[in-house]
Amino acid sequence: MRWEHLREEEFQKAIKKSNGVCVLPIGALEKHGQHLPVGTDSILATQIVRKAAEREPVCVFPTLHFGEKTGAGEFCGTIMLSDELRMRLLTELCDEIARNGFKKILIFNGHGGNQSMISQFARSTLLKNPKYLVFDYAPGSDFPLPNKLLSGQYGKLTAEDRIVLENYVKEKKRYGHACFIETGWIYATHPDLVRLDKIADESGKSTHRFDDFAKLKINSPFAWMANYPNSYAGDMHEGMSETIANAMLEYSVQKTVEVFKFLKNETISDEYFAEWQQKQKN
Repeated sequence: MRWEHLREEEFQKAIKKSNGVCVLPIGALEKHGQHLPVGTDSILATQIVRKAAEREPVCVFPTLHFGEKTGAGEFCGTIMLSDELRMRLLTELCDEIARNGFKKILIFNGHGGNQSMISQFARSTLLKNPKYLVFDYAPGSDFPLPNKLLSGQYGKLTAEDRIVLENYVKEKKRYGHACFIETGWIYATHPDLVRLDKIADESGKSTHRFDDFAKLKINSPFAWMANYPNSYAGDMHEGMSETIANAMLEYSVQKTVEVFKFLKNETISDEYFAEWQQKQKN
């Protein structure tokens, strides 16, 4: 159920069918190598959520494209908004979703850089004693890695596909950004937006400039940008096919269906929320 497709009189039925769960997909607009579109994070979040909602009904809010971007402004297509505006957008959008009758809001995150922002936002909602609960989930928390796809549970693979995936596992290839997995997600839904012939136009290897910081567990806002100056990270990109891409998408859709089903039926958070509110009164 897509929010923008519902007529006014259909909202009460949508709330009941979704058991009060509304999903807000969020991505970002940034460079993803030269082979993927700048909207990759938003596209993958949108498509995974919509397909999962067809199997386990929830209400899907229009995608928020403006995630956390405080770097990579040197690349065309990147959009950077202030922290204050992004937090205000999340606050007012969730308030409006709740005002319309939804009690659980799942922020579905397609951009790794958004995680700290989303965590901060979710905690900040508790300061105003809200009438709704905020959760978040990211398909990147459970990537459709090649070793998982080789099980054959997520789509029929060709002999050539298996060789590609087995090589990925054998050589311990890395995933990262605009990588084999993100390429697969977009290729499965928008093959016309993917340029497989441009995968090798730029390097996705690390410069290792900030490796010493990582060894000491020191976080730096420069680390990722300096290590991956092309906004592209990962070892393996060759061998993508329609069947591999479809298996990657199916894996993530199935996992998302499990998340939707759980949130619609669990009562633990509601129970503790009531306890927590009582504690605040006391």
